[in-house]
Amino acid sequence: MIKFQQTDSSDFLWSTLGGEGSEGEETKSAFQRIMNKLLGLDLKHKDIYPIYDYFHDTRNKTNYVFYGQIKSTREFNRLKQGNFSCITFHEISKIPFAPHSKQDVIVGERVISAKWREDAAKREEITP
Repeated sequence: MIKFQQTDSSDFLWSTLGGEGSEGEETKSAFQRIMNKLLGLDLKHKDIYPIYDYFHDTRNKTNYVFYGQIKSTREFNRLKQGNFSCITFHEISKIPFAPHSKQDVIVGERVISAKWREDAAKREEITP
């Protein structure tokens, strides 16, 4: 899990990384492009999974939440502003998140955990 520190105030909150899609751009492609731009990750479409989407009242538009599956963690050093870190789901309760970001992370944890359980069950079926 990656978090990003907003550094423009003394009462900073953590939030998830994000960006804007281009006109007519598929949402999965936008996520792929944004993660490449921010972190230098070359995610394949097959490794990008939707979590959910919702209408963001403050921004007056739909917000799409995805996660990308990577094979190993490595140090990301391309983020141009603020600080960021990989965290575990266990650490989420210990840090202050912006409300929408906290909801995104909580729902994301549930979706990712369900996918892990589903994948584990499939592996057990293959290797009894």
